[in-house]
Amino acid sequence: MKVGILGGGRWGQALARLVIAAGGDPLIAYEGKRPPHVLPSTNDPALVPPTCDLLLVATSAAEVRRAICDARPGPGNRVVVAGRGIEPASGRWLTEVVTEASPVLRVGALAGAAPVEEILNGGLCAGVVASPFEEVRVLTTAALHSSRYRVYESADLAGVQLAGALVPVLQATLGMALSLQGAGVGLHALVLTRGLEEATRLARAFGADPLTLLGLAGVGDLVATATTSAAWAAGRDLAAGKRDQGPASLARAVHGLALSKGVELPLIAGLVAVYDGQSPLDVLASLMSRKAQPEHR
Repeated sequence: MKVGILGGGRWGQALARLVIAAGGDPLIAYEGKRPPHVLPSTNDPALVPPTCDLLLVATSAAEVRRAICDARPGPGNRVVVAGRGIEPASGRWLTEVVTEASPVLRVGALAGAAPVEEILNGGLCAGVVASPFEEVRVLTTAALHSSRYRVYESADLAGVQLAGALVPVLQATLGMALSLQGAGVGLHALVLTRGLEEATRLARAFGADPLTLLGLAGVGDLVATATTSAAWAAGRDLAAGKRDQGPASLARAVHGLALSKGVELPLIAGLVAVYDGQSPLDVLASLMSRKAQPEHR
């Protein structure tokens, strides 16, 4: 199988190696003058869609629209977004960006507990591909499933994309909370479980399956990259008074989605409040002083 990969960064290179491990032929579309090391590649993205059975988008959320516009896939292409989040400029799901920026009809999303460095070093990982189109799920499984990387299938596209947006936000929240003076395992457990509860409430509001948040795209990804992600480091910096943007725009986008659905997300609202200038300790005190309520609602 010929698999096109839009994005020549380390994630794109990791996906290419998974394609090779599964017996396929990857072709990376990269930017600039320096191609990915030893991997089949081109710096002309428009050459990729006509020759490939499947396209994987391995760029940041902010770059998905540009990558699709440069590659110009057509109605016959199957496109799977292999990145996290929501488009910062529009607040749109990344699969929606693909269908808005091109005539592509069949889309999907890939997520899961697959740290890039572990894949590049030959580690064992797994992911989940979600799409309402069985053909997309089957093709993605054929392209990536091997003894190195297990692929699970799901029809819950909304849930997998929501998980991809929530994981960095929850990582930042955990990183901030656990870096505060006096933080211990009790606070860790509190923030983790209440964060997942907020995630399941938002999933229901979007018609997604809450169980998806407990799978590879949600808890799996959260555990795999818990203390090594840029989002965790950004949260730790927040606790130290450094307000580098990190996942700030993503946190605001998720909070905005929740408000549009009338869903209360106290932890994520607290993270946004810290980015807006409030003290992390004041936000924590406010959260701890909320009135008692049922655990699940």
